[in-house]
Amino acid sequence: MKIQFLGAAETTSGACYLVTSHGRQVLVDCGLFHGPQELKQRNYGDFPFEPSGIDAVILTHAHIDHSGLLPKLVKQGFKGPIYATAVTADLCSIMLADSGHIQETEVERKNRKRLRRGQEPLVPIYTVDDADRTMKQFRRMVYDEEVEILPAFRLRFRDAGHILGAATIELWVGDEKRSKLVFSGDLGNMGQPIVQDPTFITEADVLVIESTYGTRIHEDREGRLEHLAEVVKATMQRGGNLLIPAFALGRTQDLLYSLGVLQDDGLIPPLNVYIDSPLATKATEVFQKHAGFFDYETRTMIQAGRSPFESPHVHYTESVQESMRLNSVSGGLVIISASGMADAGRIKHHLKHNLWRKSATVLLVGYQAEGTLGRRLQDGAKKVRIHGEEVRVEAAIETISGFSAHADQRALLNWLRRFRHIGRVFVTHGEKESCHGFAKIIHEELKVPVVVPKMDESFDLKGAEGISTWDSYYRSCHVHDAFAGVVQVTRDASIEYRAVYGLADRRYKVDNTFFTLFNLGSARDFFAKLALARLMDSGRLDQDRPVKWDADIVWEEELRRLVPDQEPWDIVTEEVLRPVQLGQSAYHFLDQRPALAATGYTRIKTGETVDNVYAILAEGLKPQLFSTAHDLRRLWGVLARGDYLPPKVMQTLLASYQHSKIPGFYTVEGKAPGAHVIFGADLQDLWTITVLSNGEEAVQSAFDQLVDCSQGR
Repeated sequence: MKIQFLGAAETTSGACYLVTSHGRQVLVDCGLFHGPQELKQRNYGDFPFEPSGIDAVILTHAHIDHSGLLPKLVKQGFKGPIYATAVTADLCSIMLADSGHIQETEVERKNRKRLRRGQEPLVPIYTVDDADRTMKQFRRMVYDEEVEILPAFRLRFRDAGHILGAATIELWVGDEKRSKLVFSGDLGNMGQPIVQDPTFITEADVLVIESTYGTRIHEDREGRLEHLAEVVKATMQRGGNLLIPAFALGRTQDLLYSLGVLQDDGLIPPLNVYIDSPLATKATEVFQKHAGFFDYETRTMIQAGRSPFESPHVHYTESVQESMRLNSVSGGLVIISASGMADAGRIKHHLKHNLWRKSATVLLVGYQAEGTLGRRLQDGAKKVRIHGEEVRVEAAIETISGFSAHADQRALLNWLRRFRHIGRVFVTHGEKESCHGFAKIIHEELKVPVVVPKMDESFDLKGAEGISTWDSYYRSCHVHDAFAGVVQVTRDASIEYRAVYGLADRRYKVDNTFFTLFNLGSARDFFAKLALARLMDSGRLDQDRPVKWDADIVWEEELRRLVPDQEPWDIVTEEVLRPVQLGQSAYHFLDQRPALAATGYTRIKTGETVDNVYAILAEGLKPQLFSTAHDLRRLWGVLARGDYLPPKVMQTLLASYQHSKIPGFYTVEGKAPGAHVIFGADLQDLWTITVLSNGEEAVQSAFDQLVDCSQGR
């Protein structure tokens, strides 16, 4: 049995775990990534597995960071069942459609600008229609019922106490000798409003546990209500508006409950509360439909006619016009609006109109991921950019952590202590500091093996034993300290090994990431050769004599000679990058590189290492081709399928790239001042190795070691 961590590894988004056993593949969650740009890029790339090869998906709950890529999975060929609770299924029907709508709207807005610039239009990750089709594959589960979902796979959902319908997963894998895997999902605190408390579990051979607040303690329930009352009263006394960015699902309903309790007890004045989120309105309707799952206190309030969701002081805005009218009111309103991290949605408009007011307050009541607008406000930014406009921050910025639907360190440990047996723990769904800090606490407290997996890392599981395949097969690979860049090994659609080293920009201390763009240097000639072969194969370029594909010439210049009315980089873009859908690859002038592109560093005669931005101009002022490890793997995959160029043409074209020691393995090398890359593949087995560097040292050594290690695989 194997488990691979394809999301929520040393980060809080993109939850996705692949369990492989008995020839079956099961995904637990398939979430959207948010936060820094390098994480968001994963939403657009290929899945690190073949979607049609997945047999089933188990969904812990409806939050987008756990469910948000399901429509993409279905769009790309997944046809199996999606197991979830009935509440989660109903919530996903609105959450996924809303996500599809946001993506369509965003792409439409961006495409207006792109078309004006003469650029190709973008395509949304998925659409509302894709989301609707996805719902047909949901299979509704009830808590505490054990069901065989596949041969040798038995499943049970337990209440996670996070949001309504959220589940902890118990998964038994095997026939006679079964291993029990437990996925905590997102756990809630004890005594949260509306939802039931988390169910305690007693045994797990392998436990995958979240750590969002693994190193922090929330305010207690009484403390957070007092804090909320103080913030409300202070804002109203100043005559300002109280803006609360809140997740439409869970957090908005908790806030309504808490404001209702405070008003019932006379602790805050009568309020005008506006829920300015159509999604939150729909989610609240789903909550009310499933009121039987509420906790005792909430059910009692509703029976007494004091529903926190239906009150004279609570107003639900639907139209854009209603939302815009709120911005003409300078004070006296409580506006609860999505998104919870203030990175999208109507809350950004309200922030734009209120942040500069000293009378206003912004109350952050949920986790704010790195790179989000909410996190920048929380960290004390004096100015922020919203919709292209710089806005001065004069409003009071308050944080109440107790409203988080995530268990804090105390609650997580309380849940863990109820286990009688745990074989091994994997700590996920937390930022790096939180994951590693909580892992240390678990090991000290429970005396069990604890691992913090890296993104895409896989482990062979034998009972409670978990051995990293990266350590098993790539332990002997030692990358030189001078190396800066990305290395990756893939087999079929799966990532077998990946690592990132060094800085993309030394001046500003920006790390290289998997989605850093690297200059391919002279390897762009390989792309020029592909473009030329495609033009000839399609009959759009007549040639008097046969092309010698192994000729030692500059193929970019040959392309210019044969097609003099177009620049080579425009031809490569039209004939290679677009048809192969290399969405992250593009030509850039070195002094106009995008933010994700690495700065190249070259060593000069004095031995000093300098930025190469102008060093390459000796070749002449022309753009360089930048690409990523993801795109290069995709390129090999398309070439292997044989639908880009006929196999015979590809074999002839690739002959000069044959690896000196491995039959059928082809390598492409590129160099430039401050750049050195080698990428290769066996098209028969779709085994790829990629080494990209924004330096000039240790690249060949890294590539050779990866070849040796992966051959033994």
